[in-house]
Amino acid sequence: MISNNKRNRLSNIVLIGMPGSGKSTLGRSLSQMMNLGFLDCDKYIEHREGQTLQQIIDSRGVEEFKKIEEARLLEIDLRRHVIAPGGSIVYYPKVINHLRESSILVFLNTALYEINIRLNNAFQRGIVGLKTNTLRRLFNERQALYIKYADVVIYCTGKSKNLILEEMYRLLKDKLNS
Repeated sequence: MISNNKRNRLSNIVLIGMPGSGKSTLGRSLSQMMNLGFLDCDKYIEHREGQTLQQIIDSRGVEEFKKIEEARLLEIDLRRHVIAPGGSIVYYPKVINHLRESSILVFLNTALYEINIRLNNAFQRGIVGLKTNTLRRLFNERQALYIKYADVVIYCTGKSKNLILEEMYRLLKDKLNS
């Protein structure tokens, strides 16, 4: 889990998981519950680049988008925040290592069928790899990476937002240092 040495430096919670797993929605609520700031990394990238994620992918290509996303995520130097990165964060080991220095990584493990229901606008969301792969393939590829990098796994399938938030709060409230 989390070593005692690392525990002394933790002040953030990073929610990882597939697009549609609830990172932004749950992150906003969790940040309020825990009196922390909130950063939606997709919105941050869009603001800094002046385009939506999908516009960046369409106009500059996936490889250029990945460079931009990695660079923007490496800029993050926050304390006492809930951070909701894009689902593709697991493709950037440098970013994961950067965030792990000050954060607990929480995997919102959500079944593919629930993600499918939530992603009614998948092709407008700027999901890396979706134009060349199926959502199922991306899900299968990323699942192992989310588990590999997670300090905490929250099983979200079939649970209400409030139940998930209560579980996260209970597991995380004593792990952060002020």
